[in-house]
Amino acid sequence: MNRKFFAEIGRLIRRYPFGATCILLSLVLAGANIWLRLNLRDLTALQQDTAHEGARMLTMIAHGPQMRAELGTVHAATQRITENLVVEKNIPDNYGYFFRIEQDTRANITELQQRPAIVPDSGASTTYKRVPFSLQLNGSFPAIIDALQRLEFGPRLGRIDGFQMQRIDPRTGDVALQVDYELLAFP
Repeated sequence: MNRKFFAEIGRLIRRYPFGATCILLSLVLAGANIWLRLNLRDLTALQQDTAHEGARMLTMIAHGPQMRAELGTVHAATQRITENLVVEKNIPDNYGYFFRIEQDTRANITELQQRPAIVPDSGASTTYKRVPFSLQLNGSFPAIIDALQRLEFGPRLGRIDGFQMQRIDPRTGDVALQVDYELLAFP
């Protein structure tokens, strides 16, 4: 039966070559159509991802000048931070910072000590080192407050850990200020 069937098909192909070619071409195109329909979902997802990436790039290109300006601001801030860090072993420069505050505010420094740097936990990574200072100022109340504000808002990056103020002369209004202060330093 198989031989008869294929022999009959072969005879029809020889007798009608144009029709046979059209049928064969229709089968190939139907197979290609099925394959394309099956892959259409993947191709659509790929096209949408590419379109979203292109839209993001256009947004970034449009915001390019703003991003460059912000990057410049970040670089300037980083440079300012780096310039205002202290070097732990440069004691004259570190003390000079406090003596400049003394000159500007007319508060007298009666005691100034740089204590050993605080060692961070062994597992924590540090970008900066904290260098503690102990300082005592004497003077009028406005001069002491001015010195305290200069410590808090001065160019060096530091923080006041604690302070204690007491009146030393009730007649003149002089006060003494004991401050525990930390400056940020290079690691």
